[in-house]
Formats: sequence, C-alpha cells, structure tokens
Amino acid sequence: MKVEPMALGRNTAPHPVFRQVVAAVRQKKLLRPDDRVLVAVSGGPDSVCLVLVLHELRQRGVLPGLDLHIAHVNYSLRGEESEKDEAYVRDLGNTLSLPAHVERVHLVPRSGQALQSQARDARYAFFTRVRREHGLTAVATGHTADDQAETILMWLLRGSGTSGLAGIPAQRGDGVIRPLLGVTREQVLDYLASRGVAYRTDASNAARVYRRNRIRHEIVPLLRTFNPRIVQGLARAAEILAADAALLDDLERERWKAVVKDVASGRVVLQGERLAQEPLGLQRRLIRRALSVVHGSAVGLTFRHVSDVLARVVGARHGAKLDLPGGIVVERDGALTTVGRSGVGGRASAGANWATGVSLSVPGAVRLGEEGPRLLALEGGEPVKGRADGRSVLVVDADRLGGPLTVRNWRPGDWFCPSGMKGHRKKLQDFFVDQKIPRTRRAEVPLAVAPAGIVWVVGYRGDERFLAGQATTRVVTLKLEKED
Repeated sequence: MKVEPMALGRNTAPHPVFRQVVAAVRQKKLLRPDDRVLVAVSGGPDSVCLVLVLHELRQRGVLPGLDLHIAHVNYSLRGEESEKDEAYVRDLGNTLSLPAHVERVHLVPRSGQALQSQARDARYAFFTRVRREHGLTAVATGHTADDQAETILMWLLRGSGTSGLAGIPAQRGDGVIRPLLGVTREQVLDYLASRGVAYRTDASNAARVYRRNRIRHEIVPLLRTFNPRIVQGLARAAEILAADAALLDDLERERWKAVVKDVASGRVVLQGERLAQEPLGLQRRLIRRALSVVHGSAVGLTFRHVSDVLARVVGARHGAKLDLPGGIVVERDGALTTVGRSGVGGRASAGANWATGVSLSVPGAVRLGEEGPRLLALEGGEPVKGRADGRSVLVVDADRLGGPLTVRNWRPGDWFCPSGMKGHRKKLQDFFVDQKIPRTRRAEVPLAVAPAGIVWVVGYRGDERFLAGQATTRVVTLKLEKED
C-alpha cells in the first residue's frame, strides 16, 4: 500500500482536525517550535492521522523547526499483515522524508500477563530507548476521543474512582503526549479521506473477545441511541474529572506530610487520630498511598483492601491486625497504624539490615553490610549517553520513579526490564542464573527499588524504564562508593 506524495500537498485548506489539534497544542502546551518528537505509528488511521497533522503543523509554520521521527513495532502476530504494516510505515516515512525506527519483537505468552500487556511494555520500552538515543523531547501517540470514551467506560465497569475516570491524560510526566485526544475517530477518517490517504486495518480490532472491542462495538453504539455525542460527552467528563483528580492529588500530598509519622525499613507509620479526622475520601487515598509505598505499587490493591484497613484496623481498638495479599500487614498500636511486610518488625529502625528493606533518601546513602560499600543517591548528574553499564553508577530519571527509593534483597516473583534487552521483562531469578550468581549469594545482591519497580540490580544492571535521557529534567545518580 503506497502513500502518494501528491495526496500530502500543502495547497489544501486546513481541515477542522488540524485546527482542533492546533488549539489543543497551544492550550495544553503539548509542543513548542523546534521540539523533537517521536511519533508512534502502527499504520492504522489514528496514528497515520497524527503524523500527517504534526507534519502539517510544521509545513504551515505553526511549529517551525518541529523535528519528527516515526517509530513502529512489528510483533509478527498477524503474519503477512504485520509485514505489510511495517512496509506501509516505512513508505510513509519515505514519503514525508521522516526517519523511521522499526523494532521487531517476539512475544512469548507468560502466565499472569496478557499478550496485549506484554506488547505495550515492549512498545513503550522501545519508544523510551529511541527517544533517549536520538535526544528527542516527546513521544506522541494517536489516542483519540473514542479511545478516551472506551477507557472511561472500562474503568466505570470496574467501579473506579476519580483517578481512573479521569481517563487517558493528554500529557504524561514522562514526555508522552496525545494531541488527538479531543478528536473523534469519525473526524480522523474524514481527515484522511480529505487528503486521499489510505491506511492499514487491523482485523483483530473487530474481534469481540477483547473487552475494549466489545465496549467499542456493542456498548458505545447503544449509548449513542441515548446521546449521539456520547463520545464527546465522555471525553468532556474525563477532562473535568482529571482537573478534580489533580486537585485531590495535591491535597493528598499535603495531608500525607501531616498524617505520616515515619517512612522507613519497608514500612509506613501513620498517626491514627489525625488520619481519622480527615474526610473519608482523603482517608481512603492516604491508606491506598501507604499500601502502595510498602507494596511497591498500587497493582493488586482494591477498594475492599482499603475499606478493610479503615474498618478493621484504623477504626478498631489497640492490637487490631489485618493481613493483606502480597505479605502486607497492617497493625494498630495505640494511636499509631503501621503498614509493613510480614516478618519485618513494625518498630525496626532505619538502620536495620538492608535485606529487609531500608529507605534510601535523595540525597542520602545506605551501607550495604557492616563493612560493605555505600549506595549513594545524589541529586543531579549528567544523563548517560548510549547505554549505562549499571555496575558502579546509574543515572535515572527522577520523574519515572513514582516515589521514594528503598534498598532490599530479592523476593520470589521479582522482575525487571534489563537495559539492553529492548524492554523485555526478565525474572530476577533467571537474571541471576544468566549472571552465574550462586544461589547462596543471591540474597546478598542489593536492589534499589521504587514504587514503579526495581530500578537497579546494584552492581549488575539497571532497568531500561528508569534510565535518564536527553529529555530528562530531574536526575538522580545512584552510585556505589567503596571505602579505601
């Protein structure tokens, strides 16, 4: 499928989609002149529309100097059709005189993780790597108002709160932007038709076996019988809720400082009386935050878990205790509520053995053993060009960490995305085998861990997701320092 150069001429009048994207870029400050943007292009209508509109922004002088690159991932899941998708994207890049970066990824089904989730992890790891290696400032994806509406309905069916119902953000902290988020799929198709541009079609998008596809093909058409502009209505609701969620996030951070007594050694100590004085909505948020800090992320934490903590521990008498999945233990000790892990003493000091989990402040340091080296966390540092070896120094993007750092040893089920492996997940146990680390010494290997995941297998390899790049604005340098 060829893209004809004449179909992309600059003599055509601006399309409503073009004007809408211009307004979004200016209002939300998504892009500036001379920005260098990696555009994710699958070959489907949304992503093709995105790269053409951004190209048109440069042609018409709205964003002079805008430097565009194309990125495409071929998973080879649809045989010849996947090859045609790749060929189309390469041809599109040639037509627009844009560099195209293509990655081939072989996905292996894993227990507990859907293939679509694996594909997403690999895709964004590839985008991060290309962006860092070429000094690009942002990654643009083709999410539309229809994607937003479907996402909100998915979260609504799960009983989500404001954070989920806020939907897809137009701009993320890691540089991902969605310029088409206010544009409907119908408008996208009209834009492409007006330019005479063909696109690729993925037949799997029509398969009703996926929940999102069922929402797209069954629920949304039904809702249109009640409101023909349901997509725009849901997108507007998401924008309203996103602003409300941001306000609540700010309030949560402020009250966290007042309610938390201590965060150290893989535990969080809350002042129960102060917590009980907060409005119920903030109580839930603060408990969820405490659980996330100890658990490492919010994955697997439910509304029921939070409600049980409030009812059976915070609102109970002295000595109340609750065991939660993932080895989390919540206990009431007088006026204090402690969230920790089973086997870790609630009153352990910050100088406890790092194997049980020790807080690593920024700036700060942790001693790895009585006579071992120190692990330093320093503010600032120059982003690493190319690949970091991850043995003695690792430079990471502070905004990707998701919260405070801790140092601990490995636990069953631990995984990370080793740098140099194109974003693929690897179980830590398998990594130890590859590195020929004896079973008896594996518990001695320290891990620098953030709420978003394992950042560094200290002395061996960093995680691809957290490495600093040219677009990084806040840097943390992790460094092993040996005593002379």
